[in-house]
Amino acid sequence: MNEPMSPSVRAAVERMKSRLRLTRRFGFWFQAVLGAAALLLWVGFLIGQNTVYRDDSAGAILAFWFTLFTLLTLAAGLFFNWRYLLHADRRQVSADSLSQLDLPKQLQLVTYISLIGAFLALIGMEAQVGELLARMFSRTQANQVTGVLLLAANINVTFAHFVCLAGVLWITGTLDREP
Repeated sequence: MNEPMSPSVRAAVERMKSRLRLTRRFGFWFQAVLGAAALLLWVGFLIGQNTVYRDDSAGAILAFWFTLFTLLTLAAGLFFNWRYLLHADRRQVSADSLSQLDLPKQLQLVTYISLIGAFLALIGMEAQVGELLARMFSRTQANQVTGVLLLAANINVTFAHFVCLAGVLWITGTLDREP
């Protein structure tokens, strides 16, 4: 059955609930705005590729696909953030039922999604930075505008994933635990 929680566990759960209430809306909308900006930059790169500029270099193609995958992981992370964090109020979660909902496991899924997304974004950024450096050293100025758009999109998505990771670590108390 339901065993009573110790006072220290109850205090930790209450602290987690309090932090969850403080951060959920800000974190979600911050990520959503950064994701929308990154999506617009990615679409700008796509339009530039198909109209004015054509960049068939390996770095640009690799960065394009990794940016797309990163945007998809951000969308998945936003979905789970919305599902777990924004609708916590509707459940009227008590300290006892919070432990039954296993919120840390749900936040763990969001953390894994953000870690994968940040990793993909970093690969995309490195590919695009390498491509821009190669162009700079070869002194060809063509298509650098679209390359910068893709790099900016990757930077926005990486920052959005970082915000999610920092929020989850703060909510669960990982950052302020004593060794």
